[in-house]
Amino acid sequence: MQMICHFDVTDYTAWKDAFDSDAEARRNAGLSVLQIWKHADSSTKASVLLDVNDRKKADDWLKRSNALSSDDKGTVTGSTAYFVKSA
Repeated sequence: MQMICHFDVTDYTAWKDAFDSDAEARRNAGLSVLQIWKHADSSTKASVLLDVNDRKKADDWLKRSNALSSDDKGTVTGSTAYFVKSA
């Protein structure tokens, strides 16, 4: 299973630095980054494809990330996440 996350951010570079510094928390949640996209026409949008090893831990990571703005150093202004499977 994978998860696609879309982020509205204050600045892509600042967000990416904050995202990278959260790598240990993602690993502990059983998430592996497969791909990161910077939107071609915006410096305030990013998308991430993650491999999900444990759905419950991934859900917990999402809840924690949404609740703790310090995790993203205040760079995320909005986000959505979708769990997906290959068809």
